[in-house]
Amino acid sequence: MNRLFLFFAILLSTGAFSQTTETVGHAVMDQRHKALFQQTCISCHGPEKQKGKFRVDDLSFEIKDIETAEKWQKVLNQMNSGDMPPEDEKQPTKEAKADFLDDLANVMVAARRSLGDQKGVITMRRLNRREYKNTLRQLLGVDVNVSDLPADGGGGFDTVGANLFMSANQFEQYQLIGREAMEEAFAWQAAASVEKKLHYEGETTTPVVRKFVDYQIDAQKRAQNWVKAVEEAAAKPENKDIVAKIRKESKNDSIFRREWARIPGAPNPRSFGFDKKGENDADLANDSLGAGWLKYHQYYIAQPAVDKGAYLGTQTRHPAELNVNYIELLVPFDWPVGNYVVRVCAGATKDAPPERRFLDFGIYARTGRVMATHEITASIEKPQVIKIPLTLTRSNMTRENRLLFVREKGSWDTNEEGGRKRAEAVKRNGIGPELTLWVDWIEVERVPDAAKPKPPGIAALGIPLDDKAPAPTPQELRAGLERFATEAFRGTAPTADYIDKLARLYEVRRKAGDKHSAALKETLSVVLSSPMFLYLAEPIPDEKHRPLTGPELATRLAYFLWSAPPDAALRDLGKNGELLKPEVLAAQTERLLNDPRSANFLEAFTHQWLGLDRIDFFEVNRTLYPRFDTGTKVAAKAEIHETMAHVMQTNSSLRDLLKADYVMINRVLAHYYGIPGVKGDGYEKIKLPKDSPRGGLLGMAAVHFMGGNGERTSPVERGAWVLRKLLHDPPPPAPANVPAIKRLAGKVLTTHERLLAHQEDPECASCHRKIDPIGFGLENFDAAGQWRTEDSYMAVDANGKADPKSKKTWTIEAASALYKGPAFKDFYGLRDIIAARSDAFARGFSEALLEFALGRPPGFRDEPLLTSMVQQAGKKNLAIREFIHALVASQEFHTK
Repeated sequence: MNRLFLFFAILLSTGAFSQTTETVGHAVMDQRHKALFQQTCISCHGPEKQKGKFRVDDLSFEIKDIETAEKWQKVLNQMNSGDMPPEDEKQPTKEAKADFLDDLANVMVAARRSLGDQKGVITMRRLNRREYKNTLRQLLGVDVNVSDLPADGGGGFDTVGANLFMSANQFEQYQLIGREAMEEAFAWQAAASVEKKLHYEGETTTPVVRKFVDYQIDAQKRAQNWVKAVEEAAAKPENKDIVAKIRKESKNDSIFRREWARIPGAPNPRSFGFDKKGENDADLANDSLGAGWLKYHQYYIAQPAVDKGAYLGTQTRHPAELNVNYIELLVPFDWPVGNYVVRVCAGATKDAPPERRFLDFGIYARTGRVMATHEITASIEKPQVIKIPLTLTRSNMTRENRLLFVREKGSWDTNEEGGRKRAEAVKRNGIGPELTLWVDWIEVERVPDAAKPKPPGIAALGIPLDDKAPAPTPQELRAGLERFATEAFRGTAPTADYIDKLARLYEVRRKAGDKHSAALKETLSVVLSSPMFLYLAEPIPDEKHRPLTGPELATRLAYFLWSAPPDAALRDLGKNGELLKPEVLAAQTERLLNDPRSANFLEAFTHQWLGLDRIDFFEVNRTLYPRFDTGTKVAAKAEIHETMAHVMQTNSSLRDLLKADYVMINRVLAHYYGIPGVKGDGYEKIKLPKDSPRGGLLGMAAVHFMGGNGERTSPVERGAWVLRKLLHDPPPPAPANVPAIKRLAGKVLTTHERLLAHQEDPECASCHRKIDPIGFGLENFDAAGQWRTEDSYMAVDANGKADPKSKKTWTIEAASALYKGPAFKDFYGLRDIIAARSDAFARGFSEALLEFALGRPPGFRDEPLLTSMVQQAGKKNLAIREFIHALVASQEFHTK
């Protein structure tokens, strides 16, 4: 309760709850729409008559307040639903209604923005989940699971203070996580010099396979004898009636034989050696009948290098201890936390097709957590060694988190996928999937890190962590706690009273029976759940704007570009005032951007700015798009981040995201796109031929995957995304009460025909006339981001079953014209039009950058800053770092 009181006291003292009634930047409806009101609305909602007690003749066309906005929202809702004007009243023309709805929807968006303008006020905010995790990592050198904390949300970026709420029980969660962070940190220090190595030879499985093949041959003979005996009993005249009844109840022979006990004289399968606890004996006998699996296993042991390694196939029915479709390796539970390296020595068969030369590495095959995918270019005779970094933490102590696997890429993403591939192979060769990948050996090695510098928090503590050394004296403990808290509080020294309370807590725990290390962890966890650690506090005397101090500027800059606290160098420059000098600040901005920790900023910003959540929202239909497996999906998502990282690292133009003559891809995507030239195992910059549709965001598979549902493309979703993210012209939110167009139900139409039909209705046309043309121009990309020239559609009945007779195939026509804009012949023309509007893209990027950095949405007062950001970057071909430098140098960034 005391901690919660302190939390609210801090909020009140900093003015975080202060409000203002000042309004600026009003939204205004075009006066030309008064004619529509006069013609269609005034007779029922005017001075003489007010149906529903609603009047519009005195409704202000300038939205200055919430009351006016609510009235206009009611007008928008009623007209979008088609309820107004009523059918028996005079109707506006379709074009006039569409124009009115278009303008009003956009004005309402502007109204919400102006009425919600924070007037430059930055709400004091806590660390979001990402920042909290990164701060613990930088302080203690550990990674902890923060998923139990409430999600940071409410719209916009996760840095926006107004959305970062705090509840009473969250403090308890923070202390639990803080305690786990200390446990993890102590464990890492204790194991700093530990060395471990585990080596596994692939051929270890071969004797087991041979033994299983012998068992299958014998079991098949016994099963055939059992079946023969069951059929003989079933053929007896006296069993005619019961047999007829069982056959009527059974879908197939296997189910019929499962009911052997009901047939007089039929033998028990146990008498033929089929007896396994917990399983149906008849099923064991039935399973042994099929020759398909036996053929595949015999095919496996006949391979030339089976005595030197293990081949990777698809899912098979081996015993639980044997899987030739993947290899699993359990890291022993007594191995400590730390950084590990996994090495896989593998090769491919001579006749392995290009698409089957990729190997997935991950954790726990049943959930398919793919961590990396590598192309196997070497032969079995001269295999290659792949090195994969791996970090094990205390949260990895479960079997699921320590069970590593390697498998052929996408071979077992799901049970259905494994079964589909096997069925296709059996139909092709009568045996099963051809074996193409071979693993010589796998090893896991722990990398000692005793020589590395201790993390800042541990180094600052400066007292023994374990119970082997003598416990610190009260003076040593107090000094250590003060140094640790100062480091945790980002350079702000705690009060003497605060240290007194920590020291008393330590003594209470010792008197209660805790050893030194346990008492110390408990005490330090309190520091990690204190408001000074959780909040980026910038007090405002008398609720007035003021310049940030040097330390505050250092913290703001670090959490902007690292999503983590400032390091010692930046903190010192803030403390001595040097950081306030423009040239020093610019140099530090460059240093932070060049540091690997800037990946924290870039990945989070890119994900939220471009709205990449949909990539993980659904899965693709693998029957329709078999090449877009888990490994490809992971690589496609990474392409977006790798491209952004390249643009930032090289300070390239923001225009490269709209159109580029290169891509940043790895071998997985090179094969998926059909682009040669990737030499290494990571992401590389590859020059594109002139006719390539790749290059820039619109050429990326993951972007087009988001614009669909995993089966079919959605031109509407794609067009809206381009308007929002690339053209800075977001369509208003889709109204919730627009009725479905029933006349299209069941009709087999091309995508173009279906969307044009939508535009016949003014309620739809108001938005779709801007969205749909862009979506048309992107139709050459299928739902998995592959290039195509044809599409097809089949009608679906009430049970969701497609009717092949209704199939319609058409050549994709990507030609269209932007609403009130230029026409284009194909995707390339559309891409050129979008690329030519780079200033709009730059403006949207600037707004997103400002919101992410300052923790508040941009408002009316930010117009000069946003304009200057675009202008400054424009002088250097929209170089991406220029936007950041302009923002960091601005008065807004320096002001609280």
